[in-house]
Amino acid sequence: MTDATITRPRRSAQPPATGRGAGARRTLTRVAVFAVIAAVPPLLFDDYWVFMSAQVVAFAVATLGLDILYGRTGQMSLAHASFMGVGAYTTYIVSSYGHGPAVQLGAVVVVALLAALVVAVPTLRLSGLRLALVTLAFGELLAWAIRETTDLTGGTQGASVDPIVIGAWDSSEPLHAYLIALVPAAIATLLAAHLGRTQLGRRMLAVRDTELAAESVGVAVARTKITAFLISAVYAGVAGWLYAAIVGFIAPPDFDLFASVYLFVAVVIGGAGTVLGAWLGAAYIVLVPELFTLAGQPNLYPIVGGALLAVVALLVPDGIVGLGRGLWRRIRGARGGQEGSR
Repeated sequence: MTDATITRPRRSAQPPATGRGAGARRTLTRVAVFAVIAAVPPLLFDDYWVFMSAQVVAFAVATLGLDILYGRTGQMSLAHASFMGVGAYTTYIVSSYGHGPAVQLGAVVVVALLAALVVAVPTLRLSGLRLALVTLAFGELLAWAIRETTDLTGGTQGASVDPIVIGAWDSSEPLHAYLIALVPAAIATLLAAHLGRTQLGRRMLAVRDTELAAESVGVAVARTKITAFLISAVYAGVAGWLYAAIVGFIAPPDFDLFASVYLFVAVVIGGAGTVLGAWLGAAYIVLVPELFTLAGQPNLYPIVGGALLAVVALLVPDGIVGLGRGLWRRIRGARGGQEGSR
């Protein structure tokens, strides 16, 4: 009788993580990447570019809000910068009475919500160009109100805004302004990223794709659109709060139609419907005009910006993020083909 050799089965490699574990790792990876990128300006740049980076962070909050409204819900707004103005002027008025950052932020959120309700509720059945025209009218009305209330808002002359002071941190210092802005921006980014995993986020996507089909499967289209508009307005109001405290001066041209168009351009160029695209778009509308100014050609920015928008709309409808994803898929496909031929 021969001795039987009993071999112990090898323990298989660790099974791939399930959805929850993989999702947690992806989230941690993205947080780590965000932290590394956020550490670059204060470590490598001088005060001027740290100050510009703080403005990028503030505008990123605004573009994230517009991306929720347009990129995910498909609703066009030409008054997003006007809601930034609501936040900025609310900050100026509240701070002039001696109230600190917490009261300012609370007032900004409340006023932005009320202003958004005034626009959204009467127009809940509108979409596309008609909604854009209504928001344009709201923006013009707000600009008129600012110009006519000189004693309250400073009118066409603008107004100086007190910096945010939290302990030893003062937003009049570029590094402090950057770090102060980074906290609400990080929270806004996490909330926007998580929104896509919620029922509300899925309802928004359904409304964006086709309102009729969304309504046929039980989606409350009007409520979803109003909710998206409210969230977008709060994001814009918080961005205005940060912008006013960082720059220290606000005036009506900062929040006019052209500013709203630039925010829309930022979302489209960065990549509508993506958090990364909102950040890339914010960096574009803040840093590229500054580079043209430093080069002595500030008037070229609108021309180049318009041409770039046309190119993106025609050739790369998914923006910079979509272009990057397409290139990455091609690289991975080429690598897979090479490995398969070996």
